[in-house]
Amino acid sequence: MSLYKRGETWWIYITHQSKRVRRSTGTADKKEAQRIHDELKAELWNERPVSEKSWLDACTAWLKAADRDMADKYRLRSFNDRYPDRALSAATAESFEAALEDKGAATYQRYRNMVVAILNTAKAKDWIEKVPRIASRKAPPGRIRWLTREEWTRLYIALPDHLKPLAKFAISTGLRQANVTQLEWSQVDMARRVTWIHADQSKSRKPIGIPLSDDAIEVLKGQIGKDETWVFPYRGKPIVKIKSAWLKALERAGLGHFDITTVAGEKHRVWVGDFTWHDLRHTWASWHVRSGTPL
Repeated sequence: MSLYKRGETWWIYITHQSKRVRRSTGTADKKEAQRIHDELKAELWNERPVSEKSWLDACTAWLKAADRDMADKYRLRSFNDRYPDRALSAATAESFEAALEDKGAATYQRYRNMVVAILNTAKAKDWIEKVPRIASRKAPPGRIRWLTREEWTRLYIALPDHLKPLAKFAISTGLRQANVTQLEWSQVDMARRVTWIHADQSKSRKPIGIPLSDDAIEVLKGQIGKDETWVFPYRGKPIVKIKSAWLKALERAGLGHFDITTVAGEKHRVWVGDFTWHDLRHTWASWHVRSGTPL
């Protein structure tokens, strides 16, 4: 019986999707109790089931939904180091904002956009009803950072051996980090002094030809014979993660330092500095402009 009496009050007892629901109608009138019973049953049938999927399930679905570059994969791995897996129902805006609390505005925004994209993937699969609204941060306007020749000399000396040719090639060509680390010999023509970036490797989605300076050619000559495929191999593979070695070199060169901060009761080392690998590209452009190279 889905309706039964306890004393003078009618009670509801329903089995819905293998779950038992038992509650009082609060009335002694059977017709009123039946109406409450029918409304409750309709609500249960219209109610969306709570997803048992987790945050990592959503991350996996997002990775499989399209080709993700190494920057995306590294960013996700870095984020998940500080964001333990949990049910999607517990993945709240507040939890994401807390995990990104110590990030600068630009970095915060990149991670936030990735998180929102993952949650949109989960929503498309009906794993969540709606995407939580994660606050945005607007980066303040700032100057473009580039190195003086003296700063570059200090940094180059401080770099570990496996990063020296990468950084020198980057500052000689203006190429982005991934375009350097993923560069293959098939993309280099030493005789014509040119390298090229495929359309699927460029931000503009167009192929790019890059003329090679004397410094760039010198770097390439030093890499000959290290690997048949990759120009800048590290233990037989392209370098994926340079952050730790890069920041230590910047610290040795006097271009930044680590501070200790506490986030959610835990101590973290936080980098304090205004120079990034991408600023090697800014340095390349700035040096050309200051030398009078036509745009």
